[in-house]
Amino acid sequence: MIRKAEDKDIPAIVAFLERHIATSMFLLGNLEAHGLENRTHPCGTAFFLRETGDGITGVFGASNGGLLMCQLPGIGHTEAQTYAHLLKGYTLRGMTGAADQVATILGALSVPPEAWKSNTVQPLYALSLESLSDSDAVIRAPEEADRAMLQDWFTAYSEDNPIAASTTPEALAEAAITGGRVRLLFDDGAPVAMTAINARSDSAVQVGGVFVPRDLRGQGLAGRVVTAHLTELREAGITRAILFAATPDAARAYEKIGFARAGDYRVALLAEAHMLGDPA
Repeated sequence: MIRKAEDKDIPAIVAFLERHIATSMFLLGNLEAHGLENRTHPCGTAFFLRETGDGITGVFGASNGGLLMCQLPGIGHTEAQTYAHLLKGYTLRGMTGAADQVATILGALSVPPEAWKSNTVQPLYALSLESLSDSDAVIRAPEEADRAMLQDWFTAYSEDNPIAASTTPEALAEAAITGGRVRLLFDDGAPVAMTAINARSDSAVQVGGVFVPRDLRGQGLAGRVVTAHLTELREAGITRAILFAATPDAARAYEKIGFARAGDYRVALLAEAHMLGDPA
């Protein structure tokens, strides 16, 4: 059975998603930040549950901003068509999640192949912060004086990261200054790298927004800024970090600081928003 989630389901939803946490962080983060009924914030999400006699066996989410997410182990084409029916009239911008599950759902949607701006599978990594080496690097949250630099950095970052490219550099810079989730790494008083948290749930975080200017790459700065930020978060009670690597160089940087491969993650984004029709 598939049904819309209710407030009474939240503890069971969280328990299920935490058993699949590496590929569930956007679902968990949106649920923790916005609950089930937010219909205004772009990350507010409608949740649908797959249930059997054993309880919840799958979760599907559709955000107000047009992003689909899922944790649906074992999903097949027939079930994917059920979600496609639920989504008729929904304005889709993209989908993320476990690579095989997302591929199955996308195959049931009424979206022509040429409409996709990107549809890539990226390696997924996880790290228990107990094993993270301490860092004495100097980091801080962005300030108003950093705005112009941040806009330049987010412009360059968006060239390699399709999720970021869906938001303007100006909006990303504003969120970095006001949102509290971004940290800048400094060397001799100058900013040299950036990292961010793009999802959080209880004691776990998903790292995103890692950026090093092109002329400073190859010096281990990505690993340093991520280690420093996670050291700060560990002191605040975070115990686990998850991320997906957009490039081979990024993957190597994360492996050097202890991240281990935890699966595959698909990021699929449309060139333009598309209103969904009947299932494929």
